[in-house]
Amino acid sequence: MPRLNLDHLDTFDFELRTKARSLGFGRRLYYAGGHALWLKTQIPNSSNTLKSSPHAQIGWQHELDFYQAYANSSDLNFFLPHQIIQQPFKINHEQFEQALILVDAPVHFQIMPHQQSIMQIRQHLLQALVPLIYLQELGYLHADLKQEHFVNDQGRVCLLDFEHVQTLYQNDLHELNATPRYMAPELFQGQAKSLQSEVYALGIIFYEWLSGQRLQASDYLDWAFLHCQRLKVELPQHLQAFQGLLEEMLGKQKQHRLADFKAVKDYLMTEIE
Repeated sequence: MPRLNLDHLDTFDFELRTKARSLGFGRRLYYAGGHALWLKTQIPNSSNTLKSSPHAQIGWQHELDFYQAYANSSDLNFFLPHQIIQQPFKINHEQFEQALILVDAPVHFQIMPHQQSIMQIRQHLLQALVPLIYLQELGYLHADLKQEHFVNDQGRVCLLDFEHVQTLYQNDLHELNATPRYMAPELFQGQAKSLQSEVYALGIIFYEWLSGQRLQASDYLDWAFLHCQRLKVELPQHLQAFQGLLEEMLGKQKQHRLADFKAVKDYLMTEIE
């Protein structure tokens, strides 16, 4: 991504395009000089928009630390092109101490599967696995997988939002910071996140995308009931080739699921024709 001239940031005409409710999470979409970019920062105390929660501030710093740890690494295949700013700067009369700038990229799952052949769908799912396998091989869980966190940068699928990223070995970390829509049954029982819970979350993403329907629940307890007891995978007839995959990813018991993202890839490569 072209690097911004930090000496002239305050001279750019940054036009904010983010919905107000999103500002509390620190990610803002701007248009400047005809180009779109995402700016992730701490929310300034002087902001006239939403103030961020302490949880959001901790998550933002955790994500920035993760980017900085691998800024000079060759293992950047799961990151969007980005730039880290570590000096005070001002945009639209607001002062920031540090920031992460990301290119704007379309969501990978915005393509509708009913317009694709089975082989095209398989390839689309395989592309989503690429950054997850890189992250797994580096020894991390994303720990907050959602459809909107997969984006396409000129044919390469990348991940967004690493506020909750954790190592594969943090088995004693039981903080409840997952999104109920994507939570594996064992997370509702207080168990720690794992590769198997990540496979489950990805299975929900795949299922909603393939079925064209979003799961519905009224509250946290209803989500727990859905994932622990009520969820039944049913795909349209023309997509039955992926039924077995989803059943292997969405097992109620984690030991009955595909073990990791490499196993999901192997299934797609060998079982889908």
